[in-house]
Formats: sequence, C-alpha cells, structure tokens
Amino acid sequence: MSDNQQHPDPELLTEIATNPAALEQFYRRHVEGVTRFLSRRCRTPEDVADAVSATFVAVLFSAHSFDPELGSPMAWLYSIARNEAHGQGRSLGRREALRLRLRGSTLLSRDDADRIAEIIDAERQVGELDEALGTASTGELELLRSMAIGDLTVTQASSSLGISAATGRKRLERLRRRVTTTDESTICPTPEVEQ
Repeated sequence: MSDNQQHPDPELLTEIATNPAALEQFYRRHVEGVTRFLSRRCRTPEDVADAVSATFVAVLFSAHSFDPELGSPMAWLYSIARNEAHGQGRSLGRREALRLRLRGSTLLSRDDADRIAEIIDAERQVGELDEALGTASTGELELLRSMAIGDLTVTQASSSLGISAATGRKRLERLRRRVTTTDESTICPTPEVEQ
C-alpha cells in the first residue's frame, strides 16, 4: 500500500497487523470522530485521551477479528470506543465506592504513622552507621563491641582488651568522628572521666 493512496476501511483493517502505515491511516481518518464520541462519555480530558488511546490499541490487537458481514468498520470501531468508555466508568465507579467505604475509617492512626516514620528514620540511620563502621579499624570495632556487650566504660573495655585507657579513648574518638551523621549518644557513649 502506498502512503499517498487512500484505502477503504475494511482493507486497512486486514492490513493493520502487518503494515504500520495501515494503522496510521485508519487512526488519522477516525481519531477526530472517536475523540468527539468519547468526549460525550468521559468525565475529564485525561479520561478522553486515555480512552482514545485504548481504543486504537484495541484496534491494533483485534483488527484481525473484524468481520464485514457483521457490520461496518465504523460500527466496529465505535463499539470498541464505547466499551473503553464503559470500562473507564466501571473503574471510576469502583474507585469512588472504595473511597466512600474508606472515608469513615482511617487506615493508620496517628501513632501508627509516627511509628512507621520512626522505623523509616531508624533504617536510614542503620545504613549510614553500617557505612561509617565499614571504614573503622578492627581495634576500634573491638573496643566498641566490648563497651556495648559488657556495658563497660572506655577504661574497663580498654583494660579487657589489654590496651591503655588513653589508647582506648583515642580509638573511641576516631570512631566517633566517623559516625557524625547519627545520634552519637546512642552509638558511642561519652567516656566517663575518671577522678
């Protein structure tokens, strides 16, 4: 089929599956009429655009099923368009019914929403902490582990690792600098000053 030649609709419908130019010619010939038809049946311009698109996608996939003995190409096309508009109406009706059913009830209480926000923040902080601890030395991590597991002071944890208290404080200070984006008070307790 040449691009300049106008073919009748039944011929275009038989060629749509194998010839993109046939779909383009069929689309250009009927898009304005289908748009006007759907404008009377859809609520918003977006719904009209969606229905027009869905109509021509359906034409692409079902053109092989067109039977000229059952009706004209126009009747076939507009029945597809009508079905798309009805489908949108049913979908809209289901969404509206769900909205009305949920209107009286809250999906999440304020406390639940706050708790979920806390979980999200905590997960973000865990990722940041993992990244920061990934750069820590083995000695720094051993000190932190001793302090956390044994609930020990820096001096006590240093002694249990066989290092001086000054070395332990220095390791803890280096570790603290790596963890500046998280809450230091819960990750690295402040070393107790011994009298």
